[in-house]
Amino acid sequence: MESIDNRYEFGSCRNCHISRKEKDKIKRFYRKAIGIKSETVLEELAENSHIYKLNAKTLLIQENEKVEQISFLYKNGDIVKAYYKNQKGKKQTHCFAHLSGEPLVGILNLDRNMTSFLTVETVTDCEIVSTSSIVIHRLAQENIEITLICNRMQGVSAMREMEYRRMILTCTPMQKYEYFLKTYPELIDKISKKDIASYLNMTPECFSRMLKRKNDVS
Repeated sequence: MESIDNRYEFGSCRNCHISRKEKDKIKRFYRKAIGIKSETVLEELAENSHIYKLNAKTLLIQENEKVEQISFLYKNGDIVKAYYKNQKGKKQTHCFAHLSGEPLVGILNLDRNMTSFLTVETVTDCEIVSTSSIVIHRLAQENIEITLICNRMQGVSAMREMEYRRMILTCTPMQKYEYFLKTYPELIDKISKKDIASYLNMTPECFSRMLKRKNDVS
């Protein structure tokens, strides 16, 4: 396992040698967290993946950057956020990842020239599993199991995006907060109020007033 302090080290360690023990851990991860059953595919992914230990506030990829690595959260409880620049040039939090197996890249389709529509950054110290996007793209073309898994992940992402947009456009501040609590119940005391407010498309001041009203009612 490689310990990485920043995204530049993360990039430089992609060709580092990994041990048999780490390969076995990677195979177990893809089998249990991602649901891959093919032993041939598991072996190829283990040969082409690494487990990295990243410090908090490490950038994995930036908005509009070409996707060369596809990464997944290795274990439950670590937290990653994704955001983009809104029309005013401010960071708009788009989503959080905190469950083992969640993909850590903002893509709509799996192709050779894909770019990320999100910047992805660790909130806490994290462990991730990362592999080449070229390997994933090739396996998706060659193996129906990988094709179906990629389609499922993209389908889940599209559904979440639709629900999120509907919440932003139609809900009151209190309803938005209730949506956050329902979507990310484990994160309420683990991420900053600023990030929650950004995710809900609210200013920190508006979010604080909403919390005060909620507490007054309670």
